[in-house]
This record gives sequence, C-alpha cells and structure tokens, in this order.
Amino acid sequence: MSLNWQDAWHAIWLSPYLGMLLTLISFQIGLWLFRKSRQKPFLHPVMVSVVSLCAVVLLTDLTFERYMESAHILSQFLGPVIVALAIPLYENLKSLRQYWLPFLLSNVIGGAITILVAVGVLYLLGGSDMSVNSMWTKSITTAFALQIAPQIGGLASVAAAIIMFTGIFGALMAPSLFRMFNIHAAPAQGCALGICAHAVGTSKALEFGSEQGAFAALSMSFMGVLCAFTLPFLLS
Repeated sequence: MSLNWQDAWHAIWLSPYLGMLLTLISFQIGLWLFRKSRQKPFLHPVMVSVVSLCAVVLLTDLTFERYMESAHILSQFLGPVIVALAIPLYENLKSLRQYWLPFLLSNVIGGAITILVAVGVLYLLGGSDMSVNSMWTKSITTAFALQIAPQIGGLASVAAAIIMFTGIFGALMAPSLFRMFNIHAAPAQGCALGICAHAVGTSKALEFGSEQGAFAALSMSFMGVLCAFTLPFLLS
C-alpha cells in the first residue's frame, strides 16, 4: 500500500502538536547551521529558529494563537531546565563563595543600570505605558517575567518578546564585547551574560566554560527573585 504524502502532510499540519514539531525542527536546523558556519553569531540557533518560525506564521495559514497552543508543552520544560542549572552551581561552589561580594554588587548595581537605561530610553522615545511596564522585566528570564509583567501593568507576550530579543542580542554581542574590553575573568563574563541575556546568555556562558555558566545561572536566578520581590512593590 503506497503512502499518500498529501494526506500525511495534511494530518501533520492539523496535529495539535504542530507548534512543538516546528519549533524542534527549526532549532535543529539552526544548530546545524551554527556548527557548520563555525559558530557565526548571526546564525545563532535561537535566532534562526525565531526567524524561521515567524516566516512560517506569516507565509502560511498557521495563526500565532494556534502555534502557541500547539507548542505550549515546551514551556513546561522551563522550570526543570532552570533547576538543572544547579549542576554547574554545585560544581563551582568554591568560586561562588570566593566572589560573593562582587557578585552581589554587580547584580544589584549592574541589573539596576541595565533596566533603568532600557526603560528610560523607551520612555523618552514615547513608548506606551504598557510597553514601558513590560520593559521593566527585560533582565529576568521568561519563566519569571510571564508572572511578573501582568502584576506591574505590562503584557506577558510583550515581555516575552523583549526578553527573547535582549537574550539573543546579548549572547551575540558578548564575545566581541569581552574581547573589545579585555574581559577574561570567568565570574565577570558569567555575571554579565546572566544579568543582560538571562537564559540565552546562560547557554552562551556554558559555551565559555562551567564557571561562566555557574555565575550566569546564579545571576539569572538572583535577578529573577530580586525583581519578583521588588518590581510589584515599586510599581504598584
């Protein structure tokens, strides 16, 4: 019995897991291109995946709402992935203890500066109240931002888009900026990526080394908890 490819494709297109399938395929394509290009920044797997998925939504009858609904299961892995970052933390406890004061200062001061600059620029450019409120979540990972944004007058989807953009942009720019400003210390690299580029930055930090990944993971988590406690109080 021959396979009817048209019927098979139709069944896949109507599948309730279409979004998840497209996301996984697009990311694997991006990962393949990234490796083949010897890790060219503009071919970062997350960027390739985002651009290709946007193209599919814009050029086909797949709506954004249906894509999100069929890819929703992937968001359930955000929590376990964040918990799994405890592994590099455990492996680098000695360094974390040694640099605890610089870590706290860099996160509190650096985190405040990067958020205030972004919010200030958007405000001066005439951004709406909703956009400005969503921008306050720019330095925390998506798992935290989706819960915090509605509490401070922002929109979860806008916050997620901002976080995705800053994460990808930060991960792409980090290697060049580290070379330009002669930043070679693992704690400094990790904290910078964790504060400014959160989850995507932490993934990039792990490419530099386990110690960078540990500081990035801790910075990302610290910023998330700090903002979760302070933003609703300060902006209510």
